[in-house]
Amino acid sequence: MWAVTCDPGIDDAVALAVAAGEPGLTLAAVVAGAGNVPAGTAWRNAVGMAALLGLDVPVGLGGETALDGTPIRRGPSSHGADGLGGLAHRLPVHRGAPPEGAPLVRGSVVATGPLTEVARALRSGQPVDRVVWMGGSVACALGVDAVGAEFNAGADPRAVDEVLAAAVPVRVIPIEVTMQVPFGDDDLALWRTGSPVAGLCADLVVRRRGGGPRPVLLHDPIAVVAAVEPDLFRWEDHALRCLSDGSLVAASEGGAGGRARVAVAVNAAAVRARILSTVSGVPERQPGG
Repeated sequence: MWAVTCDPGIDDAVALAVAAGEPGLTLAAVVAGAGNVPAGTAWRNAVGMAALLGLDVPVGLGGETALDGTPIRRGPSSHGADGLGGLAHRLPVHRGAPPEGAPLVRGSVVATGPLTEVARALRSGQPVDRVVWMGGSVACALGVDAVGAEFNAGADPRAVDEVLAAAVPVRVIPIEVTMQVPFGDDDLALWRTGSPVAGLCADLVVRRRGGGPRPVLLHDPIAVVAAVEPDLFRWEDHALRCLSDGSLVAASEGGAGGRARVAVAVNAAAVRARILSTVSGVPERQPGG
């Protein structure tokens, strides 16, 4: 059973669609906290996507601040004020109160936003078995040119270090690897011939891209694929710590951080095909409908 922690966000929303369609990934919970948008907006998007996808799982509300109390805020971006490029109105509306997020983070975890809720779950003694996280810019992995900054890691560096230091296997898919899997117009055309969910994902990608025909990067769905098909990546073991800008650098012995398996290469064609086919096949089915 898997929990997803996220901050929807356009690519988080697509990642939830991939998670819903992956037969090798059974979801137990979704937790949405601050990141691309404030926590309340992220939760609304997550619970709406869960309803659209027919996911009968609890959707918890994460916090607004990093572990050190700093508010998690992102400046203006292609995600827009509603987190979904102006398309949040197409999701079902949930009227109930959200459960607390951290108690839902347990078992295997796919994290597509800041690691804050995972770190809080570990602090509270939740039984987390493993973590697969999209985040960080890796400056220490051989053969990878570091970007030098990444939002998910930079939003809460202390949470990154605490998760890395925990006695839990962690796989990191850094931004240098997710940037190798672009999506273009042909991919959107495929989604437009699929289910209404696939069509929504295509529209979200267009909003993510903005104007022009250039390919778009969808970082977060790649973490879902890495959770179920790790052999599509090449991994190296590294001792890491997180800097304030989201760079992951080599950790000194006895210092902050800890060990992780880091993706340093990806079978981009296979990962792209997996995401495209999975989203294309996801039906729109609201619970009880």
